[in-house]
Amino acid sequence: MRLRHIEVFHAVYEHGSISDAARALNVSQPSVSKVLRHAEDQLGYDLFQRTKGRLVATEQAHELFSEVAEVYTSLSRLARTARNLGTRKGGHLKVAVLPSIALAVAPRALARLCSRHAQVTAEITTLHSREMERSLNERECDVAIGFRISRQSHLHQVVLGQAGLVLIAPRNTFGGDEQLVPIEALHGVDFIGLRESGPLADAFVNELNRLEITPNEVVTSHTYYAALALVREGVGVTVTDEYTAAALSSTGWCRTSRRPCTRRRFAAHHRRILPRCSSRPFAKFLPKQGRGDLDPFHRPRL
Repeated sequence: MRLRHIEVFHAVYEHGSISDAARALNVSQPSVSKVLRHAEDQLGYDLFQRTKGRLVATEQAHELFSEVAEVYTSLSRLARTARNLGTRKGGHLKVAVLPSIALAVAPRALARLCSRHAQVTAEITTLHSREMERSLNERECDVAIGFRISRQSHLHQVVLGQAGLVLIAPRNTFGGDEQLVPIEALHGVDFIGLRESGPLADAFVNELNRLEITPNEVVTSHTYYAALALVREGVGVTVTDEYTAAALSSTGWCRTSRRPCTRRRFAAHHRRILPRCSSRPFAKFLPKQGRGDLDPFHRPRL
């Protein structure tokens, strides 16, 4: 199928008629009919059955559309990128961060960057730790902020600071709010467990296993913010990273112990050969500003 075939087939499939597809493409109905017939002739089978003036997609069309939709999305993204390139003067930056960093820390850092580099455009996405190295290698992002990779890696890493897990519980569950809570206190307590939530959660679970501490895990969560919301609903207690706690916890209904029980280093990762010019000032910007920005309870001014 040629690109024009893909465009017309996608429009007809989506809109269900030649006339609606022609309006969506801003072309004449005969033009759409001609391209569609040409596509069917090349393929050797019908894509639509003409029944009582309506077009009904064939089984081959349904199967083909799943593939065409991906191509069409890529073409739309290509067209959008091509248009944007003409309007950008300072480069474009793609940043990937952990979901907890995206709640407040990353937006603050990007806001400062944009205020100081007005010609730079940016986009931000969230990735889990295990996805970051692949995303950088495949050039899906220019810079990633996540946990430091301890093994050998060809990525350039800049350590920004440390992050830890803190206890989230309804007030007075473990006595006064200023009282430190030993990890042994979690034994037998109704607990929202963490699974596949990243290196911090893995380190916490390993520590529980090492000390043979067994909370009563009533619900298992794969995200910190879902675990925190479950505490709000009275399901039990949990631990969450400092950034989610600072962004989403409320002093009115829970206690947040700022004494982390587990710590891991955060780092900015980027390829040594940066593909976009705007990555260079950002890569230099992070080490200088990162330690303040990565303080979860810090509220800097732009």
